Amino acid sequence: MLSALFQQLLALPRAHKPHPADADESHKLWYFIDDHAEVVFPLLGLFIAAILFLGIRRGMKSSVAALRVKQERKDAIVRMMRSKLMVSAEVIAAELQIDKFLAAALLDELVREGKLVEQRLAGGIVNYRLKGL
Repeated sequence: MLSALFQQLLALPRAHKPHPADADESHKLWYFIDDHAEVVFPLLGLFIAAILFLGIRRGMKSSVAALRVKQERKDAIVRMMRSKLMVSAEVIAAELQIDKFLAAALLDELVREGKLVEQRLAGGIVNYRLKGL
């Protein structure tokens, strides 16, 4: 397939459709694409496929990196819980230097995984401790 494509490219005497004589040069690109469509369109298709492939690959890498960071933060919370008996989302946010809402979401996820136990105190304050302590 590639050899046939190169042979078509290298064939010097090519018969093109006659184009009307233009007063301006604005249609030169379209005439070129029309004359060389058998080469331009496959190259354009390869270019689009390469962009899609690279975009999907980059998206997968960033997703994996985000999951890795999230898991590292959860591991840091569990290590912190071993040194302290009870913590809240505010303490975790201050220690890890992250947003309080992100800390609360990570703590809730650790509760769902069964690693932490949630304890509600008076006034709606929620503290967390390791399961089994």
